[in-house]
Amino acid sequence: MNPPPEEHIQAPASGSRFSQLAGQLIRFGLVGGLATIVHLGMAWWILFTWPDVSPFLVNFFAFVVAFQVSFWGHSRYTFRQKGSALKFLAVTLSGFGINNGLLWLFLMAGVKSGFLAICLSVFLVPLFVFAGSKLWVFQK
Repeated sequence: MNPPPEEHIQAPASGSRFSQLAGQLIRFGLVGGLATIVHLGMAWWILFTWPDVSPFLVNFFAFVVAFQVSFWGHSRYTFRQKGSALKFLAVTLSGFGINNGLLWLFLMAGVKSGFLAICLSVFLVPLFVFAGSKLWVFQK
């Protein structure tokens, strides 16, 4: 007996789930990238305008502005469904806490530029926010 040709063997739903997840990750990256640009742009502008302001205060104000871009972008584009702004705030505040912990570590480790330390900390948190958003905030 010959086994059936490989072309007839398919895993029914896993391909579509993978495609859906890949699409969400790409859209999450695009929205997150835009929110990150907004966050870093605000941080740069504030530090440029008021160079003596604490990087932590600058990071907070930049976060507040970027949060708006992030929530609306993820609800309308990434996950394409309504989510809880309160849950998203909890996830992003947790991410922001991690972000500030990293910011503190970078500054204590001797990174002299507040802007560079903010950049480093901002780029290390997105996977946590994606998982929390997908599994809790925008779950079906």
